[in-house]
Amino acid sequence: MISFENLYQPDKYKVFLGEGKSVGFCTVWNEPEKALREFPELIRRSAIVGTLYSRQGVNVILRNLALNPQIRSLYLWDNGALSCSPFGVSGKEVLLKIWEHGINGSREIPGTDFKMEKEIDHNVVNMIRENVSLKKISGADLNSTVKEFPGGDEKPYMEPVRFADAVPEAIDIFPSEKVGFLVRGRTVLDAWTRVVDRIMRYGTIKGTQYGTQQRELIGVTWVIEIEDPDNPKMDVDWPESLKNTIGLNRDAIEHYRSVFLSPEKPEGVTYTYGNRLMRYPDGGKTIDQIEEVILKELKSSPDTRRATATTMVPPLDKNSKEPPCITQIQVLQNGGKLHMLVTVRSHDIFKAGIPNAFGLRALQQRIVKEAGFDMGYLQITSQSAHIYESDWEDAKKLARCAIWDREPSMVFDPITSADPRGLFVISTKDKIISAYFKTPSGDDLLVVTGKTAREVGVKIAHLELISRPDHLLDIGSELQKAEIAVSQGISYTQDRPLPFATGLPARGKNVKKIGDVCNDC
Repeated sequence: MISFENLYQPDKYKVFLGEGKSVGFCTVWNEPEKALREFPELIRRSAIVGTLYSRQGVNVILRNLALNPQIRSLYLWDNGALSCSPFGVSGKEVLLKIWEHGINGSREIPGTDFKMEKEIDHNVVNMIRENVSLKKISGADLNSTVKEFPGGDEKPYMEPVRFADAVPEAIDIFPSEKVGFLVRGRTVLDAWTRVVDRIMRYGTIKGTQYGTQQRELIGVTWVIEIEDPDNPKMDVDWPESLKNTIGLNRDAIEHYRSVFLSPEKPEGVTYTYGNRLMRYPDGGKTIDQIEEVILKELKSSPDTRRATATTMVPPLDKNSKEPPCITQIQVLQNGGKLHMLVTVRSHDIFKAGIPNAFGLRALQQRIVKEAGFDMGYLQITSQSAHIYESDWEDAKKLARCAIWDREPSMVFDPITSADPRGLFVISTKDKIISAYFKTPSGDDLLVVTGKTAREVGVKIAHLELISRPDHLLDIGSELQKAEIAVSQGISYTQDRPLPFATGLPARGKNVKKIGDVCNDC
């Protein structure tokens, strides 16, 4: 029989040891505990039972097979709605491709964009695939299949191999404020790309409870302003494999819409977000939090702060290894627009961030229509915003392509570039620099004055009057131009070059004309 000493990090990767000799059984997203309860013969005829949630889990399966060469059959059970979702199939497809094509010396699997951990010897993996049969089963009833599992002892086809633990490659991390980040975007993709950039630039490298590494930012709030959930913006020239990985395709988005909008719970899962929101367990009854709390409160008072819903059920989740990631939603009305505010305790930004956002936006649209408001912003606060190490390479390439290596536009676009807090009009009079702060529509709010650019700029920064870094930089350069104009006695016009070409006026014996300066050269 297999012992825990002959497994790869069994304290981190949940498995069940059975009485069998040569069979490994792996569920795909379905919970193995449920299968063991419903089909007790499974534990008697399997040597080990586990589950495969993501592509990263393929490395763990290969490590365990290398440690236990007496296992000659591996069964993948992919029954259930989530097993067949775009996320559920990702790890399964990689495993099937390995058995179909093998792995080359660069740790690549033909037909996929997945790369095996560098510590795993591809020659050993190819020996495994030649000696272990991989079978996929999809039926809901396992009884007949389990009875056909091989039952005898099998001679090991090689000596056990223990690969070195995976060590992530060193990656530079920029210093940051550590907790509390804000990004904004007009669409889901705009905001999400900025979140990926922040994580790859500032994220702390740390372990996870699953034995892998992650880059994590704590407290990332991203705001989506205008995304239409019925017409998702997906027109980016990115590889299809990348789009499928991050869920930027119609199938993934439609799947998550159904998860959030349906109260039904698919077979083989403990919960879905729609199920927890609309059939929240209450003793022997359930609560539809959308109808009975959020919409009820909004219809009672449009200014309510009580329109909230939760997905956490402490009696059910306190011992769960997979408690809900999205834990609370709230809606607040402002000026006739209904904004949705979402808290996510743990957020796999690279693989789940985009589908989550579109699912939430669809739920927001439903509430908006039934409550009679206009669509507002979607604010997602990802308390642990992370990207797993298996996705670092793709995430860094994406951030570099979309942001780092892309030249910013030098043309001011009033729709995408305007600061929502307002604008400054700068003037010089009587050697005083005045910065008039106005609303986005041009109404006066206040004036900040000083004799130098630094004096005015420090006051503006102290009051935090500007929300956009590009706006603050622009105002800083304009204030410096205004100071130069005052010191040189020339006219200043905002957003225009200083008129040096006309020559400097001779105000005092130490001031020279342009021609005099050139002659000195």
